[in-house]
Amino acid sequence: MALRANEPYPWYRYSKKIQQRILNPRSCGLFDERSASERALRLAVGEAGSVKEGNAIALFLLVDKQDGQIVDARYQLFGQTALIGAAEAAVDIMVGKNYDQAGRISGELIDAHFSDKTGEPALPNEALPFISLVIEAIRQAKERCMDIPLPVGYTAPPVPKEASDSTGEGYPGFEQLSLKEKISVIEKVLDEDVRPYIALDAGGVEVINFLNDREVIISYQGACTSCYSSIGTTLSYIQDTLRRKVFKGLIVIPDVDFMASK
Repeated sequence: MALRANEPYPWYRYSKKIQQRILNPRSCGLFDERSASERALRLAVGEAGSVKEGNAIALFLLVDKQDGQIVDARYQLFGQTALIGAAEAAVDIMVGKNYDQAGRISGELIDAHFSDKTGEPALPNEALPFISLVIEAIRQAKERCMDIPLPVGYTAPPVPKEASDSTGEGYPGFEQLSLKEKISVIEKVLDEDVRPYIALDAGGVEVINFLNDREVIISYQGACTSCYSSIGTTLSYIQDTLRRKVFKGLIVIPDVDFMASK
């Protein structure tokens, strides 16, 4: 799909959250080798697109040389407002994660970051190429960090910063649904709000049972099976998310025996 620099998309097709961030960007700017050296950090620069073609982005990451964590990030760009929104979302997600996690950021995760409502896109489908430019810039920056060792057992899902602060009223009429419908609602929330973040660490989560109208029995997959946070941070995030989006009385329980048999 070609990028069309001179054909801006109607403002009403942007989510309100992404409109506000485009109008008030937080992460535009740059870092140079001097500023990185003063903080004893690695400067990793990733670029994508071209000014000649109408859309270009340069992504500047400051990376900890000891563990590969992205300490700070900035960007400079030329092009559509959608590119600003995608870049802002990517920086929000990346900071505090390591370069390996950043390399797994998907277009869906970037778009969902500024969605006004779960499942609703923040940008029109025609803007997907701008998200692809940001992902390519992230990939380029990651390649410049591959020699930095990652700590053993670093895996922990990089959940949204606002997750623990937000509240929700749950899914209307959840208690009156059939068992199959309840599991379907839970699965949908996991697909949209949990699995994309866990996937950044090559992990997964599966619902294996729903008991007593409140106990969600899960099993972890991939890297999550050996991650200490699977019974700490990750578990808390999954439970908090389901309580906000589905039903406040839900309890999430990992099936250790099921995971051990995998």
